[in-house]
Amino acid sequence: MDAITVIKKDHRKVEQLFHRFERSRGAAERRRIAADLIRELSVHAAVEEQLVYPRLREQSGEAQVYVALEEHHFAKLALAEIEKLPSDVRLAAKVHVLAENVRHHVKEEERDLLPALRRALSPAQLRELGAALVKAKRIAPTRPHPAAPDEPPGNLLAGAAASAYDRSLGALGRAVEAAREVVAEAIRRGADAADRARKGVKETARDAQDVARTARQTARRARAAVRRTARDAEQVAGAATDAVVH
Repeated sequence: MDAITVIKKDHRKVEQLFHRFERSRGAAERRRIAADLIRELSVHAAVEEQLVYPRLREQSGEAQVYVALEEHHFAKLALAEIEKLPSDVRLAAKVHVLAENVRHHVKEEERDLLPALRRALSPAQLRELGAALVKAKRIAPTRPHPAAPDEPPGNLLAGAAASAYDRSLGALGRAVEAAREVVAEAIRRGADAADRARKGVKETARDAQDVARTARQTARRARAAVRRTARDAEQVAGAATDAVVH
């Protein structure tokens, strides 16, 4: 898959999320879609800034690239506000304004910047860049960081740190949720065990063993999540170092 196909595929996915948000009815559904938008747009902006826009400077001129970077910056500010909204009262309004700006950005990018990228690179180079984009997306920051640099080499180094931080938060969130499930299960099993205590100690002991087993499984999942986060951080650091060297 070449770079232009990868970028357009991202554009279509984000547009589908905007359509889903606009058709949604419940607050919980809107929150879930907004979380998906935050992740998709954060990853997409990061990899474009790291790998695509530097290639476009000479071909399309710095002015157009800086306009695109400023549009990215606006989107990150909006995403950061959406992420921190204390209630859903203004969520729809903020996503509506974000959608208008992202759609404008996509239209200009597909009209001007992507054709310039096709002129600047050979088909083989476009395929190589596409593979790099796919790999970079796996280790890119998953949350907006408006204050971080958006040009090399600063964005490569800052992106590595941001990615490690974002993915650590994700791993922690999964561990906390798993812990909540264990506690809820323990409470339920404890209540059931109390009701059955009259029937014999053996059943109570089995319940305690089941709860302990669930806790051990949760701890193993949490440790595995931390190991995955560490591996992602190492990959991001390696990618950033290669980009700076070359």
